[in-house]
Formats: sequence, C-alpha cells, structure tokens
Amino acid sequence: MPPILCVVEFPSNLLAVVSTSKNVPNSSYMPQLDGLRALAVAAVAFSHWLPKNYHSGLPWGPGGVQLFFVLSGFLITGILLRCREHENPWHSARAFYARRFLRIFPLFYAVLLVGFFLNIHPIRESILWHISYFSNFYFVAIGGWNGPISHFWSLAVEEQFYLFWPAVILLIPRHWLKPSLVGLIAIGLVSRFCLPILFPNASPLEALPNSNFDALGLGALLAYTTGGIISRPIVPWLFVGGPAYFGFLGLRLLDFEIPFQSELEHTAMLLFFAWVVSKASTGFHGVTGAILQLPPLLYLGKVSYGLYIFHNFASLPVQLLAKTLDMPSIELGPTRVAMMTIFTILAASLSWHMFEYPLNKLKRHFPYKKPGETAPQI
Repeated sequence: MPPILCVVEFPSNLLAVVSTSKNVPNSSYMPQLDGLRALAVAAVAFSHWLPKNYHSGLPWGPGGVQLFFVLSGFLITGILLRCREHENPWHSARAFYARRFLRIFPLFYAVLLVGFFLNIHPIRESILWHISYFSNFYFVAIGGWNGPISHFWSLAVEEQFYLFWPAVILLIPRHWLKPSLVGLIAIGLVSRFCLPILFPNASPLEALPNSNFDALGLGALLAYTTGGIISRPIVPWLFVGGPAYFGFLGLRLLDFEIPFQSELEHTAMLLFFAWVVSKASTGFHGVTGAILQLPPLLYLGKVSYGLYIFHNFASLPVQLLAKTLDMPSIELGPTRVAMMTIFTILAASLSWHMFEYPLNKLKRHFPYKKPGETAPQI
C-alpha cells in the first residue's frame, strides 16, 4: 500500500475535480458528495499519519483514493454528457480544459515551486516528472514511494485521464458511449488482474493510469446510468460489493488465501463505492444523511483539494515547531496527529479563501455553452 492520497480535483486535481457545483446543468447541488469527499480525505490522512497497527487491516489510504476516483468519474462524466447537448462540442471541450486548469494547476504548481526552493526532498531531483504530471510513472520507475510528494501519483492519474476522456464522451457517436464505458472498466480490471503476473517485479503497479480505469469507469458508468440512458435498477445491486469485500477480508484475516484475492477485494470495494456515490448523489436518509451533511464536513469537502495537497507535508512544520520550541513531545502520539490536523486544515482554508476561490471565479469567462445557446450553464 502506498505510504502516502493518494487525490484527488479527488479530482486533483483529484479532489478539485470532484467538487460539486451549485450551477451544474440539469441537476441540483449534491451536498452529500462533499461529505463523502471529506471522509475520503480523512481516510487518506489517517493512513499516512498513523502506524499500520492502527489500521485494523483496512486499506484506509488506497480506499480513500479509489473513492475519489469513482467520484471523479461520476461528476466529470456527468458534466461531459450534458455538454454533448450543446451545439458545439469543441467549444465545450476547450471550456472543460480551461476550467480544469484554473481549478487544478495553480495550487499544484505553487506547492511544487515552494517545495523546490525550500529543497524539500525529493522535489528538486524529480521536478521534471511532477511538473509534467508523470509523478505516477516516476514512482514506478524508482520502484516505490518517495517522500511527502508520493500522493501526487493520483493527481497524475487524473490528469492523464483528462487527456482523452473529454474527446471520448463529447465526440463519439451516442451508440458507442456504453461500449466505451464498459471498455474503460475492462481495461482497469485486466490491468489489475494481469499486470502483477506479467511484471511480478514491477512496483507500484497501482500507480499506472490503466490500473485505475475500473474506478474511474465505474463512476462514469454511474453517471451514464443515473442520466436515464440505461436502466437504473442496476444500481442497488452494487451494494453487494460491501458484503463481498468484508467476506474476502475475513478470509484473509483467517489466513485463507484464494487466487486473485487482493484483486477481488479491490473490485468488490469499487462496486460498493459506486453504490455509495449513487446513494449520496440522490441523498441518504436518516443518520447517514445527517452525518454527510454536517456543516463542518461540508466545509472540509469544499476545501478538500487543499487538504489532500497539504496533508502529506504536515509533518514538516510539526518537526520545525518541535525543534524551535525544544519540545520533542510535540512529535509524538496524539499531539503529533492533532498538530498535523491543525496545520492541514489551516493551510487548506487559507489556500481556498486567498488563492483557489479567487481563481475559481475566473471560470465565468469559460462557459461550456456558446453565447446564444439555450442549454443551461455548467
């Protein structure tokens, strides 16, 4: 498992892309997705800040990343499907990339720039990989994770996905949409099941973009389904992924191994996440819905891109504070986790209000529809 978020807007870029908008066409704001995003960030931070003996055998970090990927596939594909209704898909494609640029690139490159000048290891020696969004291939090339930028692999996966997915959704004939979505999922499944066999000494294969197309594709298929294009009754069946995952997990805890067990666990987890995203998009009821719409959780969901970017750097200011105050106890136990939490939330909040949000407002200059079109604005 990566020692990292992975994010993601989820999306990203991973977390940034997954941000929902109150003016998405033909849909209303889905606040519970913000709550899900906050929980996903918390899971990733938990996995990186606490030793593995506190993880109870659960993949908190990888699970949080995969939830972001499902969310990203769902929301981005939903936007692109609605853009198909516009008169000029090329205009929509250009607007898509401009808006993603404003949401994703500024904070990502600002953090890289600061890390470069502060000489935070290993940013200087690997800077070309990261500025070109090939962080994931860098970690595969060196055979493992490396330092506080390890979570950038997921941002690279998202950006590589954006290189071709808008063209697929916006430009292919409608009758090819469903086969394309199924094909994307199939590529992800084949990659996860077959690459470890073909390349047993390569690592970390989960950082490759094709190894994550199953998560992105499931989210995309969910958007296609909930748009009424195919039968929605398939969604309730996704719930079986939850019991199936814990069944596979129970076998592993009992030291009972079956072929492709980790891959089957992963697939079951993705199916369950797709069900969760679907339910949250329409709104959970009862206690679950109330929790996902708690105001603090919604706020953390709003600033989740910054939370994701900064959380893996949080140990650095804590170390500096402990050294400055000559209080090594600050770096131990619950105090360390509390200090990193405070730093991450503070940094993400300042970034959102002083940097990201002002840039986000520039999106109004890049509408998905051309002037004069009657299609609603995104």
